[in-house]
Amino acid sequence: MRRYSKLFDYILLAAVLIGLFISSSTPYYKQDMRGKLSEMAGENNWGDRMADWSFQYAGKEISVEEKGIGGFIEFFLRKATHFSVFAVLALSFYRVFRHRLSFPVALPWSAFFSLLVAVLDEWHQTFTPDRTGMVGDVLLDASGSVCMLVVVTIVYLYSRKTMS
Repeated sequence: MRRYSKLFDYILLAAVLIGLFISSSTPYYKQDMRGKLSEMAGENNWGDRMADWSFQYAGKEISVEEKGIGGFIEFFLRKATHFSVFAVLALSFYRVFRHRLSFPVALPWSAFFSLLVAVLDEWHQTFTPDRTGMVGDVLLDASGSVCMLVVVTIVYLYSRKTMS
C-alpha cells in the first residue's frame, strides 16, 4: 500500500506541474470566460448587486464598471485558482519530500520549491502571447502555499500530540 501512496504522490506532483506549464503556455484569449460569465451573471442581476465594488490589484482598478461583470467575476475565479493550485502544489511537494526527509526539513523545502515554481510560472507567462507575469500573482501563489503548509503543520503537531 505504501508503494502506491508514493506513486500517487509523484503522479500528483507531476500532474500539477504539467497543468501549470500548459496553463501558462495558453494565450489569454483561449482561456477567456468573460462571455459565458456575463451571460450567467446577467440572468441573476449580479452586475447590479456588485456595481459599487471596487479595489486595486497590482496598480489597476478592479471593478464591474472597469471590467464588466464577466471580467470582474473572472478575476476572482483566476485568483482563487492561483491560490488553490499552489496550495495543492505545496502539499504535493511536502508529500514527496516526506518520503525521504523529516518534517522539519521537508516543510521549508516544500515552501521553497512552491515559491520557485510560482516565480518561474509568472516568468514563463511573459513569453506567452497576451499574458503577463505579475509579482502580485507570485505573492498570491505563495500565500496559497503557506496556508496549506500551516494546515500541514497543524495536522502534524496534532497527530504527534495524540500519539504521545
